[in-house]
Amino acid sequence: MDDKILEHFKKDKYAESLGISIEKVEEGYAEVTMSVNENMVNFHGTTNGGVIFSLADAAFAYASNSYGQTAVGLTITMNYMQAGVVNEKLKAVAKEDNKSNRIGLYRIEVLNQKDELIALAEGMVYRKKEMFIN
Repeated sequence: MDDKILEHFKKDKYAESLGISIEKVEEGYAEVTMSVNENMVNFHGTTNGGVIFSLADAAFAYASNSYGQTAVGLTITMNYMQAGVVNEKLKAVAKEDNKSNRIGLYRIEVLNQKDELIALAEGMVYRKKEMFIN
């Protein structure tokens, strides 16, 4: 992984505000983690779906932009499998399923610390011509 790409990803202020950490990035692949705090739960006392979505979206963004070429999301579909809880560490893993010159398809799994599936997403990006690093 190019250090310039990783440094670019670390400029993600939204991910930083949620406490999302980049664990691993390779071409077409990313792993990120986040600990759920009491400000991230809904009125049922479980992890808010938007928080889970944001974690998956960060992994999706890092995996799809891991080549240094600007990739922008076209669509993402999220399926919630079970609830998350406070003080739980969640991990999102994004893997590239298909890559062409213009389109990329990614599968994103969100897992709890027991490696149980919390959510499953599929996302598609459009690849612009420009590179965001030199």
